[in-house]
Order: sequence, then C-alpha cells, then structure tokens
Amino acid sequence: MPLKNVSTIQKVAWGFAVLFLGVYSLDFVPGVMDANGKMFGLFSMTPIVDAGHLALGALAVIGALISKKAARLYFWMLGVVYGLDVFIYVFSHLHSMSPKTNFLVNLPHTIIFIAAFIIAATVDKGPAYAIPQRA
Repeated sequence: MPLKNVSTIQKVAWGFAVLFLGVYSLDFVPGVMDANGKMFGLFSMTPIVDAGHLALGALAVIGALISKKAARLYFWMLGVVYGLDVFIYVFSHLHSMSPKTNFLVNLPHTIIFIAAFIIAATVDKGPAYAIPQRA
C-alpha cells in the first residue's frame, strides 16, 4: 500500500498501533515494573490488561491496513471499550483508593476514549469537519 494512498485516519490508526504495542512491550523492559506489578508504580498490569493492549494494537494494525472505513470502526469501538473501562473502574474503586489516584490511574484511558471518539467523528470526514489552515 503506497503511503500516498493511505488516508489520514489510517495513519492515525498506525499511531495508535504503536501506542498500544509500545505499552504492551514496556512490560518486558527492565525497571519499568515495580515489585508489586505496577507499571511506573501506578498502573496495575495483569495478563488480561496485557492481552487487551496487545489486541488493541493488533486491531489498530488491521484497521490501518484494510481501509478508511475499518480504521473508523476501530476508533468507534476503541472509544466505547475505553469509555466503559473508565466508567466501570472509577465507580468500582470509589472507596478503595483516593480520588486523586483514581483520577490519575484513569487519565490515560480517559484521554484515549475521548480522542478515539473525536477521531472517529471528524478525521477524513470532508470539508465540514476540516481543521482550518492558518495563512
């Protein structure tokens, strides 16, 4: 697939593939995980979480390779999955951690689900959604 035939949303999907596969690979970098299995001392990394990052990275690659439509579907699905993840985690941990820690633990997923919805709704949608260029 020549790069000039790749849509912007497919390129963004490649970026998300790098993000998720990079997070997955950090588990194997010495010093990133603490003795309690927390990445950077904050994020619990379990085999299920690792599988999720690996799957989301693989799905981003698939969406980027197939088509603009497949990449858009990936971002809609990502937004829903991570939105639910944040909602469930925040409310299931209200009394087991401080609000500050709860906020910090959920911040990456919150940013990702909001970005995913914005990308799905606007990127490569035509002139009505185009970001104005500065002169």
